[in-house]
Amino acid sequence: MESDQRFESSNAVHYHAKRGKMLQIALFGLLFVAAGIFLIAIGFGPGEDHSVFTGIIGILSLLLGIAGLGIGLRRSLSLAPALILDSKGLTDRTAAFGAGFVAWTDIRRIEPYTMRGQTFIGIELYEPEAYVRRQSALQRMLTRANQGIVSFTVNIGLQGFGSEAETVFRKTEEYWLRFGEFDR
Repeated sequence: MESDQRFESSNAVHYHAKRGKMLQIALFGLLFVAAGIFLIAIGFGPGEDHSVFTGIIGILSLLLGIAGLGIGLRRSLSLAPALILDSKGLTDRTAAFGAGFVAWTDIRRIEPYTMRGQTFIGIELYEPEAYVRRQSALQRMLTRANQGIVSFTVNIGLQGFGSEAETVFRKTEEYWLRFGEFDR
């Protein structure tokens, strides 16, 4: 796969996720790991409280916790920007399976939305299927599942930017209005 860096130009704006938010994700991941270990010990251990269902919930909790812990720690220690905006498009690395590079000319509409108390930038594409075909099998599956919940093909979470979230949205919209194509 080609590097997203080739799209970056001199007018690029970089946004970094707030380290405190990422450490908070790691902390919750650690709590899920502890809960998972506890539930596995109860579910698969000896005694009256033995329950395969509890053990399975424990395994799921453990896996979710390990993912959160790993992602939170990796993002808090990373020097790479979570979002890059330049004259060609945006490069999203805000999530474990971020959108990657999306050209401004491929974007039909950008709109903020809130779901379960979390704010996102929703991006509707002119040709969503072309974008989905470029993704890995796992990313395609996650994108299609996400499209069942929200109508946008690309969704950028703003919670990791803290108080800078509104600025990130406004700048993203500004770049799209400046460099996008609206006569398609």
